[in-house]
Amino acid sequence: MPKLHLPLALTAIALTAASAAIAAPPAGVPVGPPAGIPHGPPAGIPHGPPASIPAGPPAGVPHGPPASVPHGPPATASSHAPAGAAAAHAAATPEGSHAPSDPSLQRGASYLGKLNAAHASDKALSKASPNSVVGALGIYKASVSAANADIATYSGAVANDQTVVANAEAAVTTAQANLDTANGANPVDPAAVDAAKTALAAAQSDLLTAQNQLAQDQASLAAAQQALAGAQTTLASSTGTTLTPEVVSKLNSMLGI
Repeated sequence: MPKLHLPLALTAIALTAASAAIAAPPAGVPVGPPAGIPHGPPAGIPHGPPASIPAGPPAGVPHGPPASVPHGPPATASSHAPAGAAAAHAAATPEGSHAPSDPSLQRGASYLGKLNAAHASDKALSKASPNSVVGALGIYKASVSAANADIATYSGAVANDQTVVANAEAAVTTAQANLDTANGANPVDPAAVDAAKTALAAAQSDLLTAQNQLAQDQASLAAAQQALAGAQTTLASSTGTTLTPEVVSKLNSMLGI
């Protein structure tokens, strides 16, 4: 160490030792208050504010910001996706898809599982592989649409047939009564009896024709109803899903059938 700096170093060491001696109490003086004086306030003085002073702001001062200051983001801030993102989503949705706008359909979609593929467009439903869920839904939609059309057609036909049968039965009853009258005439008119028999035979033939038509249309209606049930069974089997009446209702609404 150069000789010039030696006095300065000795002076610094002396000052440090003096500061340490001043900071520390003498050896016989304990740290802190005397032994008989407890730490903190006297026992009769409670901690905290007096009991008459409630915690928090005065009663007339409400919590939170003033009423004129709204909570949350400014009114001009959107809580939804930006307009560009919404437009991109709309552009990505295939034209003709069956995305549900009805809130009940949206709730129903939550338990349709893989059958939510019913949102696909008509073109996608018709072009998809029959081994895929979308393809299976396309087959289901076509089958159900055809079955529903047949059910409507044959339901109307059966109702009409029943009216025709009822009228034919009434005609047979009338023809039989006319024959009975001709046979009971005195004297009996053979020509009138023959005419009554002919009319009765015609009425009976018309009734038989009406009954046969009714039976045919009833069979066709039953076949259409069976086709509808078969479409549901096939869809459940090919997609591994359970089609409850509620699921079928929601699914058909999504498919527009």
